[in-house]
Amino acid sequence: MKTFLIMTLLMLSGCASVPPILETPENTALVSYEEVVMNQTAKDAQARWGGVIAQVENNPDGSVIEMVHYPLKANGRPNLSKASIGRFKVFVDGFIDPLVFKQERVVSVLGTVGDPVEGTVSEQVYIYPSIYATGYYLWEDIEEFEYSKVQVTPFFRFGHGFGFDLGFPYYRSRHHGIYRESGRIRVRSGNTQSGAGGTNGKQTLENTPNRQPDSTSRPKQTTSTASEHNRKYAER
Repeated sequence: MKTFLIMTLLMLSGCASVPPILETPENTALVSYEEVVMNQTAKDAQARWGGVIAQVENNPDGSVIEMVHYPLKANGRPNLSKASIGRFKVFVDGFIDPLVFKQERVVSVLGTVGDPVEGTVSEQVYIYPSIYATGYYLWEDIEEFEYSKVQVTPFFRFGHGFGFDLGFPYYRSRHHGIYRESGRIRVRSGNTQSGAGGTNGKQTLENTPNRQPDSTSRPKQTTSTASEHNRKYAER
């Protein structure tokens, strides 16, 4: 029994772990989105936020991702079943491809809190909390589909309607059972990507299939054991 409890705790702790690119040292204090909005934290505090992409902008100094904030689950993935309370902007050193980081894709970010940024949502002035990314994780798409099916099962009654047809015995069906089944299935795409924001405009990309950036115009791609660990999150 004791061994079973230990194994259960280990399994639960493994399921709740965040992708390596978003990990922090033990006992690291992370500020929440709400604390920053309420001006209850200092600039340069460390934070881990997430949400869905509203838009991506690229400029000579780097990239800016406008995000709709959602609370994070224990594994670091934004919980879209919860209510959103606002938006924020993510500043990333290097290039972010808008065709990969599309609208409504789910992203989690680790970084330091910056100054508020004034902008507009439609035609309304909006003050965005900001975060300078040291790491980010683009979560795979998960689509849910509802399905329903009807199954008709015949019940055969022996002793009634028994006869022979062309020399072969047959049983006449007297009753049918109708079963209706419905549910929901989840389809995972596996199209994840992670990156680490560096200094001096350098950026490290991981889990970017079919992407080979030019070393003169794009950041150099690196491989590490972290990329292998990241792939397991696509199976959850």
